Amino acid sequence: MHEELTVDNKTLKYKQLEGGFTQPNAFISVKMLEWAKNACVSDDSGNEESNNTQPRSDDFLELYCGNGNFTIAMASMFRKVLATEVSKVSVAACKENLLANEVENVSVVRLSSEELTLALDEGKQYERAKDIDFESFDLKTVLVDPPRAGMGPEVTQFVSRFPRIVYISCNPETLAEDVRALHKTHVVKRFATFDQFPYTPHLECGALLVAK
Repeated sequence: MHEELTVDNKTLKYKQLEGGFTQPNAFISVKMLEWAKNACVSDDSGNEESNNTQPRSDDFLELYCGNGNFTIAMASMFRKVLATEVSKVSVAACKENLLANEVENVSVVRLSSEELTLALDEGKQYERAKDIDFESFDLKTVLVDPPRAGMGPEVTQFVSRFPRIVYISCNPETLAEDVRALHKTHVVKRFATFDQFPYTPHLECGALLVAK
């Protein structure tokens, strides 16, 4: 399925794969993307218009990037983007969506968070990432959109190194667990809820955590 979303007055094109994960409520998805764009550059919850903020001069890391839903929207807010995903099918879809939207500052690589840690910290090389120059990135902001189980201790420890964490969650309970695990290093500056499924107990949340 091909879908178009208008985010901050710009039309974004997405190819949604059968059986792949996607945000099901397009109207709410737009609100999530606009909120995330703004949160990546502004601590002020009163400034909700992304086009009133200046892009950052450093770089952006996205874990669990899927088919590029957030990647494509966020790319214009940074110098360069490093997006990771473990699904080969999703990585291929993300690259196709980047081409469709003429986004040229994103590097997509099929790595787990554990593999990425080794690549960033120890210079470990992977055939899948042979074209990625990890040392060229100045990563200061990370976006995570994990499954319902949350990030877990290892990924939480990894993201704690970044000054800004934009956390999109489909499970408020595991979001709370991860935020508690980050309380020694970060403070929640902004929080939002997105009701993708009205009249159900399911709720999407967005949190901006900034290093103390």
